[in-house]
Amino acid sequence: MDEKKEKDVAELMVRAWNLVDYVEGRLLDSSLDENEKIRWAGVLATVMGTLSKLMWSAGMGKMDKESLAKLFAKIPKKYRKVVFRRLRWSLAEEDFR
Repeated sequence: MDEKKEKDVAELMVRAWNLVDYVEGRLLDSSLDENEKIRWAGVLATVMGTLSKLMWSAGMGKMDKESLAKLFAKIPKKYRKVVFRRLRWSLAEEDFR
C-alpha cells in the first residue's frame, strides 16, 4: 500500500472510531425514543462493519474479538442484539467478495 493510501485509510479509521463514540452517546441519550435508539444501533453496526473492512484493507486483519467485546460492552444490553445481527450480516458479505 502506498503512503497516501495508508494515510487515507488511517484517517478514515480515526473518523470511524469517532463516529462509534458519537453513536454510543446517542444510544445512552435519554431524550431519544426506543425507535430512534434502534436506528442508532443499526448505524453502529454499519460503522463497525466498515471499520472492520478498513482494518482489513490496511493489512491489519478483521476487527479482533477483544475489540468487538469492548464495543459491545458499551452498548446498552437491549440494543446489542440489533447491532450483532446487522454486524454479522455485514461481515458475512465480505466472504462473498
